[in-house]
Amino acid sequence: MNIVDRADESYFQAWRAFGRCAAGGAVRESSGLLCVSSGLPVAFMNLAFVTRPLSAPEDQIASAMAFFDSRREPFIVRIREGLDRASEAACERLGMPYSDTVPGMASTSMSVPAPPAGLDIRLVDSGPALHDFRAVISAGYGIPLAMVEAFVTADLTRAPEVESYVGYLNGLPAASSTLVFGGRVAGIHNVATVPELRKRGLGEAMTWHCIERGLTCGCDIAALQSSEMGQPIYERMGFRTVSPYRTFHRPGV
Repeated sequence: MNIVDRADESYFQAWRAFGRCAAGGAVRESSGLLCVSSGLPVAFMNLAFVTRPLSAPEDQIASAMAFFDSRREPFIVRIREGLDRASEAACERLGMPYSDTVPGMASTSMSVPAPPAGLDIRLVDSGPALHDFRAVISAGYGIPLAMVEAFVTADLTRAPEVESYVGYLNGLPAASSTLVFGGRVAGIHNVATVPELRKRGLGEAMTWHCIERGLTCGCDIAALQSSEMGQPIYERMGFRTVSPYRTFHRPGV
C-alpha cells in the first residue's frame, strides 16, 4: 500500500480499537463502511468512516444513520478527500452537509530529539498511571472526566496494538499520547497537554516518544490527525498532509 492507504488504515485501526474497548462502545463494518460507537452522546466520538467507494452510497449512509439512531447517539461521517464523491453527495441528500476537513498527516522523518528537561514519560498500565492519563486528557481536551473514563478503559491499556503514555513534568502529570501499531505505521492519538503547562514543547515530546517507540517496533511511517492548533507544530516536525478527511454532520443533532 502507498503512504495514503497506510495512513488511512492506521486511522481506521485505531478507532476499531477505541470502539471495541470503550465501556459502551460498538463496532460495525461492512462493504466499505466502518461505524464506531463510543457509547457517548458526543458526535465527534461516534464516527462512520467510508473506507472505500461505496456500492450503494445512499442506502449505506442511511444504514449508518439507523445504527447510530438506534443507540441514540449523534455522529459524523468522515470521507478522505477525493475517495468517493458519490458518498459525499449521498450525505448531503440525507441531510448531512459538509462541515470541515481534518488534516490526516504522515511523516517518514524518524530522527528523534531529546525530550525537554524534567519530563518523565511513563507507560500507562493501570492504577495511578491510568488515573493520571485520564486526568490529562480531560483537562487537555476540555472533556468531562466521566466521559474520558468511559472511553479510556483498562481494556484499552491491555489491547496488544495500543500503548498510552503520561508525561510527568517535575513529578506532575502534564501531557499524554497514545500509540496504535499496525502495518508498520505508528498511529499517534490523544496528544494533549494540561492548559497551564502548554507552550513548553510537551505535546511535541509526547509525539516524538510515540515515533521512537514505533521505530523500535519496525514502523517506518508515523501518522496522525491534526487539530488546527497542532498542524503548524506537526509540519515543523516533518509531517505533511496526505489524507484530508472531509466531515459531514447532522445539524441540530
